[in-house]
Amino acid sequence: MFVICGEALIDIFLEDNQQAPAEVFPMQACVGGSPFNVAIGLSRLGQSSALFTGISNDMFGKRLSAVLSEENVSQELIVKKQLPTTVAFVEKDKNGVPTYSFYGEGTADRSITAEDINFDIEDPIAIHLGSYSIVSQPTADSLLSLVKKYSGKCLISLDPNIRAIVEPDMKVWQNRVDELVSLADIVKVSDEDLALMYPDIAPEEIIQKWLATGLKLIVLTRGGEGSSLWSAQAHTNLETPKIKVIDTVGAGDTYQAALLDSVGGLFSQYGNNWFEQLDENKLKEIGNFSAAAAAITCSRQGADLPTKTEVLDFM
Repeated sequence: MFVICGEALIDIFLEDNQQAPAEVFPMQACVGGSPFNVAIGLSRLGQSSALFTGISNDMFGKRLSAVLSEENVSQELIVKKQLPTTVAFVEKDKNGVPTYSFYGEGTADRSITAEDINFDIEDPIAIHLGSYSIVSQPTADSLLSLVKKYSGKCLISLDPNIRAIVEPDMKVWQNRVDELVSLADIVKVSDEDLALMYPDIAPEEIIQKWLATGLKLIVLTRGGEGSSLWSAQAHTNLETPKIKVIDTVGAGDTYQAALLDSVGGLFSQYGNNWFEQLDENKLKEIGNFSAAAAAITCSRQGADLPTKTEVLDFM
């Protein structure tokens, strides 16, 4: 099982409707949150996944739970909270790139405590975490304690997926990311995230520093400019598939789910020696599969993640 940790929220997309009267603000509400999307993405790729987060008992929380059930994502680790659901307002530019505004103080997904981690996960393949849950307290420290408990017992995966509007202090992000990197096996990070955390340092310099900590696999995504993958023994640069982009909502989450799907297959086959298979050809295989999955999502409206059949057909 893949255990995905972090936020589950409601995305409210602001719509440009010129026909609407001035006093009406057209919008559309959808379930979302980076970890929420990753858990669903893994399930659609045929993997067993569980989401660990706090979900409200309000109307939004009930909808989040209903979607998880529809998508066959396990809710055995969900913590029910008598707190509101985080809401994110999303505005897309002419290229379909989203900008977010979060309303989440005192919400369910930001209120995971140490007492909520009172479970044992039986034979997990991987624990993945990222986005604002890694810096929003008390959830951040609770997830850190979970990672410390399972580091060395299963794969640990991180995608910083920085939301500066939630936590604008980059030092907070740097300190927590550095701490998690020291415990992780896999890190996927965007060039935008690195530019926010380390504006005066070249991405490759950060990558080499992280590799020296013992990370087994690092992926740097650059949107339409492609991606790069590093292991201890190899490195490769890959192009982004050429498609008509509708929007990029959920693209990074899709790439993450496909990446975990690929690495999980290696882990299941080779156990703790999985990373020894990461030569250049294997990095290309993993990267091309993940990029293809992300491209499919970009060709559709919203975070509509693909099935494995769809990805293989696209390739």
